[in-house]
Amino acid sequence: MSEENTIQISDDVNEIVSHNSRDPHHAHNGKQISLVLLSPNGTYIVTYSEDDKSIEGWIVDNSKLILDSQVNVPEESKNIFMIKVNDSKIVCFLCKRNHEVCIEIFQISNEHRPFKLNPKLKKWQPTIFFQKNGNLVINTSFKILIYSPHDEINDELILMSSCEISNNKGNFIDEDNNVWAISSNYLFHWDLETSRLKFSYSLGFMATHSKTNNKLTVMSKGNYILVKHYDEIAIFSKGVHFPIRNIRLINSDMKIELCEVQNNVYLLAFNSPEKYTINIIYDITDIYDRTDIYDITDTNKQPVDASRIFNDENSENDSKNKFILCEYNSGSKKAFGLVDGKISCINLSDLNWHDFYESHKGEDDFICWNNYLCQTAFEKNYCNDTLAFPDMESIRSLFSKEHKNIQQINFDNQKYKWRISRTTNKLLVYTNEKVKLCSINIFKKQNSSKFQELKWKILNNNALALLDNKTIKIFEYNNNKEMIFLIEIISSIIEDERCLAKYGPTLLPNLIKSSDPELTRYIKDIYNKCMKLVKEDPKRNLKFLNIITSSMNDLHKKYPDHITKFNSEMFMLLDPFNEKIDDNDYSHFYPFCQEIKIVIFQLFLIFQRDQSKQRKQQIVLIVPYIDYCYYPFEYSGWKEIFYPQSSVFTDTCKKEFYTNWNGEAIINFKWNTFGRIYYFVIWLLFMVFLVCFTVASYPTLSITRDVRINLYQTSIAFGFFHIIFELRQFIWNPKKYFSSIWNLFDISAYLSVTITSIYYIKNDVTVVTPEWALLISCLLLDLKFLLFFKIFESFGVYFAIIFGVAKRVFSFLVVLAIIILSFAHAFFLLLHPEKLLDSLKAQNPNDSNNPWTLSNTYNQTDENGKILNETLIQVPDENTNLFYSYSTSLLATYLFLTGSQNSFSPWSPDPTSIGNTILFILMAVFSFLIVIYLMNLFIGLLNMAIEKDNDRASYLVQKAEVIAEIELFYLLPHQRRWKTWFPEVIYYTVEVEKARKYIREAIIKGEWKMDDWPEMKHKILKLLSIEDVIIDLAV
Repeated sequence: MSEENTIQISDDVNEIVSHNSRDPHHAHNGKQISLVLLSPNGTYIVTYSEDDKSIEGWIVDNSKLILDSQVNVPEESKNIFMIKVNDSKIVCFLCKRNHEVCIEIFQISNEHRPFKLNPKLKKWQPTIFFQKNGNLVINTSFKILIYSPHDEINDELILMSSCEISNNKGNFIDEDNNVWAISSNYLFHWDLETSRLKFSYSLGFMATHSKTNNKLTVMSKGNYILVKHYDEIAIFSKGVHFPIRNIRLINSDMKIELCEVQNNVYLLAFNSPEKYTINIIYDITDIYDRTDIYDITDTNKQPVDASRIFNDENSENDSKNKFILCEYNSGSKKAFGLVDGKISCINLSDLNWHDFYESHKGEDDFICWNNYLCQTAFEKNYCNDTLAFPDMESIRSLFSKEHKNIQQINFDNQKYKWRISRTTNKLLVYTNEKVKLCSINIFKKQNSSKFQELKWKILNNNALALLDNKTIKIFEYNNNKEMIFLIEIISSIIEDERCLAKYGPTLLPNLIKSSDPELTRYIKDIYNKCMKLVKEDPKRNLKFLNIITSSMNDLHKKYPDHITKFNSEMFMLLDPFNEKIDDNDYSHFYPFCQEIKIVIFQLFLIFQRDQSKQRKQQIVLIVPYIDYCYYPFEYSGWKEIFYPQSSVFTDTCKKEFYTNWNGEAIINFKWNTFGRIYYFVIWLLFMVFLVCFTVASYPTLSITRDVRINLYQTSIAFGFFHIIFELRQFIWNPKKYFSSIWNLFDISAYLSVTITSIYYIKNDVTVVTPEWALLISCLLLDLKFLLFFKIFESFGVYFAIIFGVAKRVFSFLVVLAIIILSFAHAFFLLLHPEKLLDSLKAQNPNDSNNPWTLSNTYNQTDENGKILNETLIQVPDENTNLFYSYSTSLLATYLFLTGSQNSFSPWSPDPTSIGNTILFILMAVFSFLIVIYLMNLFIGLLNMAIEKDNDRASYLVQKAEVIAEIELFYLLPHQRRWKTWFPEVIYYTVEVEKARKYIREAIIKGEWKMDDWPEMKHKILKLLSIEDVIIDLAV
């Protein structure tokens, strides 16, 4: 141990005094101490002796421990296994009484006042601790209760707030009332006051324990968050979803503390004798000697043995070589522990953790080092703290008028200096010995006036920020003796995993929208970087996929090849924490999530899963569309009414996203969670609407006018209800609204019924409602009722074919319609009578197209059958010559298309008539071109279109559009932010046999491409035992 890092413990550091008549050296009647508990702010300590069955209080005064009062534990409460204390001397402990867990609370004073909980706590096995403000937190596996100790009149601790948490494997609440809970693979962070999820993190390990909560600890220091669950530790940067480091401790009972010095944060992990609360046997063994310090950011650095801080092996003083660390307060830098069963305190205010760690990091050779790290060793990447944690306050201060021009900049606690050369326009880095390390040009041309405008600021990570006019330039100096100028900020973000996780979802869509080739070239880099990270370690880096999925809609529009590649690479993705076959009773293709509910809310139990199903072999897959259903948490309630924020899911209801199981799993999850409930309620409301109007419009005298009015009024009410939702959809996106044929059916049905109902009510009994209005309304309502069946697959596939084919051949139908209109126009010009209006009233023998001329004639006969000279002419009507107007000419042409030639029958072939010759030429051309050629071509196009839409993907897109409409316009804004309904990650189980069949079909179709993430595909094939013969067919 180097001399400058030796911790000298003076004799007065451990001084124990008393302000009462009892001898502090004979606390607990001279018996050994079993437990040492420190208050949250480090101002008070309680000790417990199992041998004496007593609790002592100690006041922490600088480095002195002042003995307070003693409390004898009642005989019935002596089986104590957890004690906590706050700075107000309120002690809470758990004990077992008559095989039940009881909570005892009292305040150490002359009277030792007991406290009660209001309301009382049920018989649970909770975890207890005090916050720094004195509040008592009691949490179980599914509930967190916060009691305030401020009602001293009634000696009660009043319940301030509580929350219920389900489906979790551990929960915790910190000083700022942030709720933390873990599922099998994720850590969730809520704000207790708003019950809003702030962020979620990938643990990097699988949490399997769930019965006790005292094994979960969450703490933060600076920009770092530390999570301890049993013997697993995950360390995160704030706002970055993956752990920057995972550590596995030797045992789960080790305590942890974060120590910060000079922007460096270290983890202190030490064994505590708490687990020996019952039948304690004091023996200084290795299990007490484990005290280690970790550099939480650098996985290449080994932990350092910190026991030498508290014990000097060369000292003959027992107080310096038998110290057992029990508590450490990072704020006051005091360590509390036991020496031969007696309380002791060490003041470490003079200890520099950074210097101690750096001076001893090479001395210790830990045999079990590989057991400490959950991940294998890897080459350390450069981490850009300037981008990961931007010091915006310092950067903004550059624009103030307080800064002056500079020539030399000195870093605090660093062994180099910055210097700007006026002659060479260079920024240089020197050591204290004036040895030049590196340099870089800061101005393209020499310009002394530039130096007058320079302003500078040292950022929180010792980077240099220069303000040149209105341009900020940031420089860093790294250990590779290179100066990094962050002008290539995009490359820096892509290279740094933390920056990519933080800024990637914002950077990628902006790059996609850009038309600058210098920027768009980074799209491929971001895609490849994300995929590489996921493939290397899916447990840690799975959430990098959200950078890609958050821009799915933009990528589909401008770079569809990336979507195709993504779907191929992520064709099937095994749950990295569960890469095995399990026996489950879930149904095939059962989707679920690991999101934790902060409030227990059970609804519509009729839809819950049947637990009595036969167990089958299944595997668990993950939908790679991470955050696909995400809605921004920041929203305006009023704006959401007409302009709700969309999600990637609602923007990408396209066939490309539903060609495999991944898209189908999303649809099934949403449908099972909330879609079917809302859909059936909407259908029920429509049925009331339909029945009311149908009955009201039924032509019978048995329904009185008053009853009809009531039915029509009900129809109007329901009509306006549906119209409001249609209006919201129109305002949200008018173009998208009218491009959907479903919306046209909906609005037509609702408007026609509502207007007809209003017309009936507004007019008296003498005014009859037009029958055409009733029949159109009823027809549209009936068709709308039929369209509700599109959600069921047996019906929906046909609806998808019908409307999908219609969209595909729409342009052909337009061409066909124009040709028919052209022929109708030609027939009208050729066959119309000369006097269009009077042709039915007056004969015109000179007009061959006059209805009287074309009308049938009949000759009279006498009794002998002889034809008389008198001729009878049938009175013509509108059907005699359908070509008297353009509209009737169009009707006649359509009838001719369907095979009816009655409209052309009045004209007989006449070689001498040029008009008749032209007529029959037109008829021949029309018959061949339209009836024979184009109609047969149309049938062929229909067959081709049906082949393209005759698949499940078209049906799933149709179902996705229905669910998207429910999400945006029927769910309330806060419901769209429920993480249990809109999770980040969706899992689904599939039966092994059906998975084999699905993969075989995909291989035969060429959809299973082995070159796209071959490691994952080989792993799935091996797990499912797919035959080599089938594998050889894969592309």
